[in-house]
Amino acid sequence: MAGGDVGQVCLRSPAVMSGYWRDPEATRAAFTAHGFVRTGDLGWVDEQGRLRLVGRAREMYVRGGYNVYPVEVEGVLSGHPDVAAVAVAPRPDAVMGEVGVAVVVPRDRERPPGLAELRDFAAARLARHKLPEDVVVVGLLPLTAGEKIDRRALTALVRGS
Repeated sequence: MAGGDVGQVCLRSPAVMSGYWRDPEATRAAFTAHGFVRTGDLGWVDEQGRLRLVGRAREMYVRGGYNVYPVEVEGVLSGHPDVAAVAVAPRPDAVMGEVGVAVVVPRDRERPPGLAELRDFAAARLARHKLPEDVVVVGLLPLTAGEKIDRRALTALVRGS
């Protein structure tokens, strides 16, 4: 893989597990043919050789043949002055396969940012296929017990919108 390309992060070291207890099928799925364990993370190596994580493999969606990493889109949209918090989830689309929906907690509930405003804000930093196709305004983002974004609840929310 060329430097800068996003790929699956795999590790190999004496500190990595040797397999799942009494589950050879799960062990085979977790390891590559060369003995690297698949972490489920996606990342790329920058020009200085540092690993940059971009999200989880299960969180990526495909819009019109292009891979989109929600954490990348969230990083850009979170810089909008009217956005207090944001998360992005895919919604099925008959033409594109999946499209991104921005779930936004606005700083001012009376003046939430609209779709055109968010797309204009992000257009200089994101490829067009990564821009959200819809916005859902909420009071709070769904969180897990560990205070992380609850991606399953988020996906259910955008599919119901």
